Amino acid sequence: MTAEQLQKIRWLNRAFYAEKAAKAWKDKYQRNKALAQRISGGLASSGARSGTNATEDALIRLSETEQKTRAKINELIQIQEEIADKIMQIDDNELQAVLVYRYLNCMTFEQIAEKMNYDVRTVRRKHVKALEKVVL
Repeated sequence: MTAEQLQKIRWLNRAFYAEKAAKAWKDKYQRNKALAQRISGGLASSGARSGTNATEDALIRLSETEQKTRAKINELIQIQEEIADKIMQIDDNELQAVLVYRYLNCMTFEQIAEKMNYDVRTVRRKHVKALEKVVL
């Protein structure tokens, strides 16, 4: 691979890593939500008033995590749109499909080959050809 191709791959892979980050934040949000529910549910059943601050703190943290999660999801969508715009500039639908499968659907070359009914080597060749046509 040339330095230019590697640069394009790094740029295209941004969606993959943004999706990982968004999923991590979503998981954190789900954990915080479960914690807030346990705290508020446990206090409600015991009739305790002293835990109100703990419940409020948990709900505030939950809200903060939800905002961060939404921000990461919005970042992911923006990156995907940027990548999709670059891919759509390629005048070959087959090459577009390879890049969409690879960089927007996060598929392996083997999965793409199966999906497109090609040999893996053919998909790799088309990938290199598609990279040549990507203009950053």
